[in-house]
Amino acid sequence: MPRSLDLSRLQQFERAGGEPRNEARQEQEAERPVTETSPERWPSREPVRDGQISIKAPLDVLARFRKLCKDDRRTYADMLSILMDAYERRD
Repeated sequence: MPRSLDLSRLQQFERAGGEPRNEARQEQEAERPVTETSPERWPSREPVRDGQISIKAPLDVLARFRKLCKDDRRTYADMLSILMDAYERRD
């Protein structure tokens, strides 16, 4: 038999005085500029724009690339970026 839900514990989350926040005050707080003393804002929840490609290559080349990534503990995308940066500096 499941335990009953103890709703009295939720009282600790109620606002002092039990007064609801008005929308004008919420807008003022949202428009307040971020200063050095104010805490940092949360990072954006917008999705990261990712893409995907498929590369056809000989198995030994793919194995070398996978081993390179694993040995350096990097994702395929990170290692690809490193290799492309190194190639561009070479020119």
